[in-house]
Amino acid sequence: MVSNAQRALWTFLIYSLVAPFFAALAVVIFVALARSLGVASLVPDAVPGMGVAGISVFVWSALPATLTAVVLAVVVWRTGGLSWMAAAIVAVIAFAAAALLLPLELHDARPYLAFLAGIVSIAVRQVLIQADIITD
Repeated sequence: MVSNAQRALWTFLIYSLVAPFFAALAVVIFVALARSLGVASLVPDAVPGMGVAGISVFVWSALPATLTAVVLAVVVWRTGGLSWMAAAIVAVIAFAAAALLLPLELHDARPYLAFLAGIVSIAVRQVLIQADIITD
């Protein structure tokens, strides 16, 4: 039987490691699709090539992912589960806190990136459910 402390540890580890990867992957896919479909106007001018954008997103999103991981690990430790709404809300708040602390040049894209943070958090929650680490 898995204890809630073990669930919380795995929640922390997976959120802090997998969430930045998912965020970087989503941004790279978006940039690639926007540029290949001829709608490059959807991508801000400050965004460099796909590789640089992916690595930049991965490195920048480490702080909000860790903040999200800490809060959600406490939730999992207490309850053994995690709702999708809690996962999304905590991720958006952590993104907002990180955006205040860290430099983020894409001021016009902040609402969209905050939405992406919520979507990534829900995706990582689904990974935890599929791995039988947390309950639905």
